Amino acid sequence: MKKKGITLKIFYITSALLVISALIIYLSLYFLLPNYYYSYKKTNLTKAVALLVEKMSDSPIEDAEMILNEFVERHNVHLVIQNQTGSVIYFPTDRFISEDMNRRRLPFQARLNRRSLEENRHGPDVITISMPIKFQEEPHRYMLTVLAPLQPIDEAAKVIIRFLPYMLIVIGLISMIGAYFYSHLLTKPLLKLNKIAKKMANLDFSLESTINTNDELGELSKSLNRLSINLQNSMNELKQANDQLKDDIQKERDQEQKRREFIATISHELKTPLTAVSGQLEGMIYGIGSYKDRDKYLKQSYAILYEMENLVHEILDVSQLESSYFTPNMQTINLSHLVGKTVESYRFFSEQKQLNVKTLIEPQLFVKGDEKLLSKAISNILSNAVKYSPSGQEIKISVKNKQKKIVLSIVNSGVSIDETHFAKIFEPFYRIEKSRNRKTGGSGLGLYIVKKILEMHKVDYSFVNVQEGVMFTIVFNNGA
Repeated sequence: MKKKGITLKIFYITSALLVISALIIYLSLYFLLPNYYYSYKKTNLTKAVALLVEKMSDSPIEDAEMILNEFVERHNVHLVIQNQTGSVIYFPTDRFISEDMNRRRLPFQARLNRRSLEENRHGPDVITISMPIKFQEEPHRYMLTVLAPLQPIDEAAKVIIRFLPYMLIVIGLISMIGAYFYSHLLTKPLLKLNKIAKKMANLDFSLESTINTNDELGELSKSLNRLSINLQNSMNELKQANDQLKDDIQKERDQEQKRREFIATISHELKTPLTAVSGQLEGMIYGIGSYKDRDKYLKQSYAILYEMENLVHEILDVSQLESSYFTPNMQTINLSHLVGKTVESYRFFSEQKQLNVKTLIEPQLFVKGDEKLLSKAISNILSNAVKYSPSGQEIKISVKNKQKKIVLSIVNSGVSIDETHFAKIFEPFYRIEKSRNRKTGGSGLGLYIVKKILEMHKVDYSFVNVQEGVMFTIVFNNGA
């Protein structure tokens, strides 16, 4: 069932209120108007009679008739003056009749008896006001009686009640038209706010309220806009936090997977030489076959154990570099001297393979870094260059200052690497040569250690094929 809209509810309520209000006013006129009219008429007339009495006390009797006639015409009343015996001595258009005025006795046109006066005084549609009156220089007091006929107000009230059905039609039309415009005017901003609130409920913050009135609706509009902005910011922050959490979870999964692979590879790397050494030692102990030649196999066992020792040292280096508690000992170091010393340490191995090592090292080039770690990284790169370069080839080592950057490059000629290997070459235990023969390669941790050290120093590095062979490049910030 469809809910009634607020516009329709306000329309019904407003229409009912307008109709009820009009009926109350209309019926109030019918019931209260006669009494109000009587009270209003009597109050005003009483004030006017009081003023007339006050005026007569300061006026001579000769001027009284003219003043009384003006009062009668102005207020549309009947005015009667009686003497002490109750005889009427003045009626509109009559002359004064005074028993005490021997000096002048004015005739009058008509006389009213007491009975006719009493009948007029107590009529149903007459207001009667009586006050004593005295004229200037007159010793006697007279009684002033004012008779004010009421308009036929009861008849008017009956006309009003008979006209009620027609007025109901007019009242209904005016009420419905007024309620229609009033309800739409009142609910228009509410409907706008409701539309915005619905979109906000659906996490759509594209609409903004434009109601700028100085009332509660204006405050609600501003609050809704602030709520929209705050919700949008919160949603964006939650989304970013959620994305970051997903990335962190994925990284944690990847790291966990790498740790498992790392442990599995370490186990394999250690198991194979341990098995070989164990077999050789057992053969030598029991003098089985060719193992009777102990000197030969002792040397082989020693060589295997030496490689295992190197592997353990590399594993320890990786563990140290991956530890969250490890921080490098950053200081200013002479890169020119460090590279020259590392090249000199591989002089013997390069001469054994008849490699032509060329160096172009600019003197006194300084960088910020951990000298021990950088020496390890450069040594691993140079070791790979010597190990994988064919006999008689050339190795070029240069350290140059280029545009406030210090660039170290090592190029070994005569070799080339398939482009597919560059994406994984820095992964732990990854070797291009899949047989993992120690005679043709190392453990696969050398370049991984180089990567961790260089990332720790926040320097740029690259390993690419060039025309002569392959080139490893490191770009340092000038630390001088």
